[in-house]
Amino acid sequence: MKMTKTWVVITISFLFSLSIPEYCAAQVEGEKGEGDKVYRLDKVIVRDHPLKDEAMVVTPDVTVINVDKFQKAGRITNIQDVLSEALGLDVLRSNITPSPSETVYIRGLDQSRIQIFVDGKPMRLMGRMGYYKIDWTTMPLDNVETIEVIRGSHSLLYPFSMGGAINIITKKGKKTDEAKPEISMTTEFGSYGAESYSANLLGGLFNGIGYSFAGASRKGDGYLRNNYYDTDSFNARVSFYLPTGGTLSGGWDHVESETGYAVINDPNDPASDFDPSYPVVRADEVDLFTHDYEGKAYWGGDSYWKKRTNEYNILLEQPLGPGELRAQVYQHQSERDRLYYTSTGVQVKQLDTEEYNMGYNLDYLDFELITNHAFSLGGEYRTQGDRDNRDFYEIFSGYFQDVWSITPPLTLTWGVRWYEFQSDAYKAGFPGHGPYGAMSRSEQKTWETRRVENEWCPKARLDYEFDPGLTLYAAVSREMRTP
Repeated sequence: MKMTKTWVVITISFLFSLSIPEYCAAQVEGEKGEGDKVYRLDKVIVRDHPLKDEAMVVTPDVTVINVDKFQKAGRITNIQDVLSEALGLDVLRSNITPSPSETVYIRGLDQSRIQIFVDGKPMRLMGRMGYYKIDWTTMPLDNVETIEVIRGSHSLLYPFSMGGAINIITKKGKKTDEAKPEISMTTEFGSYGAESYSANLLGGLFNGIGYSFAGASRKGDGYLRNNYYDTDSFNARVSFYLPTGGTLSGGWDHVESETGYAVINDPNDPASDFDPSYPVVRADEVDLFTHDYEGKAYWGGDSYWKKRTNEYNILLEQPLGPGELRAQVYQHQSERDRLYYTSTGVQVKQLDTEEYNMGYNLDYLDFELITNHAFSLGGEYRTQGDRDNRDFYEIFSGYFQDVWSITPPLTLTWGVRWYEFQSDAYKAGFPGHGPYGAMSRSEQKTWETRRVENEWCPKARLDYEFDPGLTLYAAVSREMRTP
């Protein structure tokens, strides 16, 4: 059975996209003054902070949210609280507890068909197993500056983004000669034992160094039985503002998160040891696609998901000639424990599952060699694996994109992305893991092989802007889906 699939996504969508009037002025470019940079939010990746004092900018295919300015009814404690308000995006939650099983949809497509990035670094498909879900509990909101939601698969800038992409941009300090930093501390208490403590430090030195640090601790008992949570996080960013006009920034994110699995609590199921002080949860009502088999955990002892994550990142953004050079190297390390009890009283344990990921990106963005054409090109290399086999997966990718302003209201965005995907595999006729485990190492090697797949994925989108609040577009794209 093939581990990868190629999907042809054809969206011939003649949509009249009506954006909220007060956001329209920022749709195509920010307010221009002397020395200001022009932003084309619906055509290229947003790399800086164009929102000024606005909480949100909405265009036909991109929503950019300023987290510090964003407000909504109720508390805002995590990224999902913000994403739930974005146009064309839905957040599916089963309870009030932060959970690794929560799912985000863009235009009805789940996390197996969208991509999540932090500062352009991919967060989905981490680890040897290529797990498609996002553990949102390991991405705290405390150090987030803006969130970009790209709807649809037309952009060449985001690999594997069949249904769209979410790019989370972190705070990296500020360029200032004022030594006094901005300091904020927050304490919150809520129902079901919810407690939250956070502190943020943002500043700069000598107009040459910027820094941002954030730490937080959150815990609570949850609404359902055993559905507690306990998360500690620390985020650090240091930026150097180069004499060449560029920025070199480094980051470290550390998260330790433990979430108790909500256990079956059914008065008609003796194995659940029913507790009437908690809501009823029946085994036949659990959605295994959302919650995996841990969704049918039973009372009896330790049943939880625990993860320890360290993310490292170095990012260079440098104006170069008519465009901007962007280079990045990143590394992901994590350990995960999963424990739960079955209806027979047996505890299933998966301890110290290790994941290692490393990657490089190099892009040259938005350069104009021909009038009315904004070109971008780049590529990436990524490995996914564990301690014993760090390149179980290898991914090579490159792209070319052209944003052609045919006339002031008519724009064509087109290009192509190439993929090469490699993974360890077994040859046809593989006898199964039982007989394989009993073989000698030399015999095992006769069944091992390296799977290699290549795909070309062209994309195109045509936009006609009648006015800043009304756009007609049609798009066609082909995209590759990894495991």
